[in-house]
Amino acid sequence: MAKITLFNPPGPSGKSFTREGRCTQEAGVWATLWPPISLATAAALLEKDGHAIRVIDFPAAGLKLDALNEIISNDKPDFAVWNTGTPTLQFDLSLARMIKQAAPGIITAVMGTHVSIHPKEILNTPHLDVVIRREPEQTIRNLCLCQDRKWEAVSGISYRDRQSNQILHNPDSDFLPPAEIPSPAWHYLDLRPYRLPLKGRPFLIVAPIRGCPFPCSFCTAPVYYGKRLRKRPVDHVVTEIEGCIAAYKIKDFFVWADTFTADREYAKLFCREIIGRGINISWTCNSRVDTVDREMLALMKKAGLWMISFGLESGSETVLKRSGKNITVKQSKAAVTLAHELGIKTSGHFIFGLPGETRKRMKKTLKFSLDLPLDIVQFYTASPFPGTVLYKEALENGWLKTDAGFSQSRAVMDLPGLTSREVDSFRQYAYRKFYFRPQALSRLLAMLEPAAAGNIFMNLKGFFQWIKG
Repeated sequence: MAKITLFNPPGPSGKSFTREGRCTQEAGVWATLWPPISLATAAALLEKDGHAIRVIDFPAAGLKLDALNEIISNDKPDFAVWNTGTPTLQFDLSLARMIKQAAPGIITAVMGTHVSIHPKEILNTPHLDVVIRREPEQTIRNLCLCQDRKWEAVSGISYRDRQSNQILHNPDSDFLPPAEIPSPAWHYLDLRPYRLPLKGRPFLIVAPIRGCPFPCSFCTAPVYYGKRLRKRPVDHVVTEIEGCIAAYKIKDFFVWADTFTADREYAKLFCREIIGRGINISWTCNSRVDTVDREMLALMKKAGLWMISFGLESGSETVLKRSGKNITVKQSKAAVTLAHELGIKTSGHFIFGLPGETRKRMKKTLKFSLDLPLDIVQFYTASPFPGTVLYKEALENGWLKTDAGFSQSRAVMDLPGLTSREVDSFRQYAYRKFYFRPQALSRLLAMLEPAAAGNIFMNLKGFFQWIKG
């Protein structure tokens, strides 16, 4: 039995960051942090092996670096495993030194999309022992069964050999079969901080599907979970939901998948199982606009769907095609309009600064967002994360200004005829044009519930100050 600490680190300068697979970003205006599902699922597997486990989400708990140092010093775990993200990479890696000083014999390991792509460079970090590549849970489990550092047979890791000092890369690990993906061990976490934006109600993540088959040039999803859809048995997923209701009195869920509606029949089975069991829940999900229709959306609403998030990306057919999104503006308009007509709240996600972008096309995208019946929008800047087609394209064309530390809220590519500064400025302008409209503000206020009002108003105040410039 080993003592294992799994954690999502504090954010640089005290900021709150989500680091979960392809989602590595600051909490932002809605102050929403996702429950760390990879850590909780890893804990579920480690629990089966009888280990002593501690799981900590430092941003959610409001804990800073000194708390991490104190916990490691007092607990002296055998392993420390933590999430990393591109926006916070250097900070995340720097924690290895502090952790080793607090517990000299500890084994330090990091996980995430960026480190999966660049394990050799990452292992030049002093005091870091292991990089966990791709889907982490089973690899963490196998690693923690080898306290003697004999890791030759542990697939899915890169590490520095203690005797030769060479960096070694073991073969990739197999992805977990869908029926063997366990329910997250949420009982290791304090779940009180996880609250729905605008609603303020407690929520949890449930993940029925892993993998994404779509070729979007800007997305790191295949790095983490692969390209093949792995669909957990529907009865397992719905039983997990029932367990969360019984154990935590939580009835709000984020159905976590890169594209929940990628397999329409599976999505329908999920909805019918919820309806058939008479489960009264409220949930949201991500979707592509070309994977929904009226029948599906109506069934999803009947099963408890109240908001759906669409990756719309652009109002320019040229940009959509060059990014590999493989949707059309017409499909985007149809899907958003249909969801709105059915009484489902809609969230639209747009990206400025993708290849092929121009000032005229950014304006076209903004106008498109204003014309759609969207309740919420998120405007991002294109980020060439390592492991994406966009990253290779940016390097080949000399567009990239920096190789780490960037995020979707700060442009880092200078495209032909369009600078990163112009993209940043237009993003701020777009937010101002969208949310400084009476209908947009009224839609926000209509969704706001008293439990969330205080925190949201504080965050909105800072948000509106930012977009005013």
